[in-house]
Amino acid sequence: MSARDSLDRFLHTDPDDGGCAETMSLMHVFAELVLAGLDAAARYPRVAAHLAGCEACGEDYAGLLTALAR
Repeated sequence: MSARDSLDRFLHTDPDDGGCAETMSLMHVFAELVLAGLDAAARYPRVAAHLAGCEACGEDYAGLLTALAR
C-alpha cells in the first residue's frame, strides 16, 4: 500500500470506527467470537469498522487469529 493510499484511508475513516485503543482492548474477545463462528462484527461493529480501516491493527488481529487457531 502506498503512502497516498494510507493517507486516503485515514482521511476517510468510518465514523463508527472505535479507534485503536478500543479495538486493542476488545480484539481478543472479537477474535474468539470469530473463531467460534459467531458474528463478531454484529456484536462489536466499532471494532469491525476499525479493523477494516487500520492496517496496523489489522495486522495485529491477523496474528492473534493465527495464534489462537493453533
